[in-house]
Amino acid sequence: MRTPSFDTWTTLFLFAAIQGLFVSAVLCFIKKENRFKNILLALLLFLFSVTLIEYVLYWTNYIFEYPHVMGMSAAFPFLFGGILYFYFRNVFKGETISSKDAIHLLPFGINVIYQIPLYLSSTEVKRRWLQGNPVEASLFSWPEEMRNLYSWFPWLQIIQMVCYAFVIYRSFYSISKTNAGVRTWFLWLTGLFFLFVTSFTSYYVLSRFSFFNLTWDYMISVSMTFFIYFIAWFGYLQPQIFSGYSINQSLKPTGRYKNSAIDKEVSDEILFKLETVMAENKLYRENDLRLDTLANSINVSKHHLSQVINEQKGMSFFEYVNEQRITEARQLLASTSKKELNIIDVAYSVGFNNKVSFNTTFKKITGKTPTEFRKEVENGKLNT
Repeated sequence: MRTPSFDTWTTLFLFAAIQGLFVSAVLCFIKKENRFKNILLALLLFLFSVTLIEYVLYWTNYIFEYPHVMGMSAAFPFLFGGILYFYFRNVFKGETISSKDAIHLLPFGINVIYQIPLYLSSTEVKRRWLQGNPVEASLFSWPEEMRNLYSWFPWLQIIQMVCYAFVIYRSFYSISKTNAGVRTWFLWLTGLFFLFVTSFTSYYVLSRFSFFNLTWDYMISVSMTFFIYFIAWFGYLQPQIFSGYSINQSLKPTGRYKNSAIDKEVSDEILFKLETVMAENKLYRENDLRLDTLANSINVSKHHLSQVINEQKGMSFFEYVNEQRITEARQLLASTSKKELNIIDVAYSVGFNNKVSFNTTFKKITGKTPTEFRKEVENGKLNT
């Protein structure tokens, strides 16, 4: 057995893992807004970080010094896709986790139960397993057929993660198109998850060939490192990407505009132009309306326009546009019947490109679904 030591790659991965653990703690205990979403991001960061630490200990041979770490992250891939799915479901639909979501944890639970003999094994038995002598090691209590089944878990994890990746993309891509900044965040995050799944899959495919070497093994950790740093930066330090900013804009140090204050009279003038053009041209009806497009229509910089909306309206660009859309939607629902204009027609006419995002936004602003709102108007229970 070679002497435990670090190289450049393992040092980099360990540093990334430590940073991931720190940021996950910050997201859980310091950041106040978007708490549920932050907790999900923190959990994903934590799992990736712990996985990286186990990999580093294995590559550096320090795993022999801490054998009880072995197998600690083996079941984690069964959680990655589900957590990301829950995260985007909350971002776009406002849904939290309920008891019916327990089915998503079933594969993880089965994997953990299967590995109980490993977790309960002694230090010596685990070291024998690491040295390639599993006869008396973690799975000694299982029949031969069950021990052979263990090798299939990574392939089941790959299948599950691929399925989650496609479900996430198909479920939320169209909703993400309602705002450029959110769409960019969504595409980057899902893209990095695809990268991780690809590298994870490549490892188990390439390890079957003679040309396989440690460099290929490192690719999984490289993808996890990218994921950690991406979430750490954009998920915590730049939360304004959820509020109508593109990623390029989020990189600019706005500092709540403390270095670019505009005169109150100028701010009022920009707001007047904004509300005039929205009332006359109804630009919110464009389902791909961007901050820079709206800014160009009233001849101001997108940064100043965003500042005015934030300071004078108390909301983000994304929220402002949706409020305009819902205001007209309320009028349409109150003045027409279902036969004249159904819900999806109302959604399209005010700028939404799908019924799900329309229903979610309508309920968030009014406290009722479009159908409930229309019924209450028809029954005279609601004044518009």
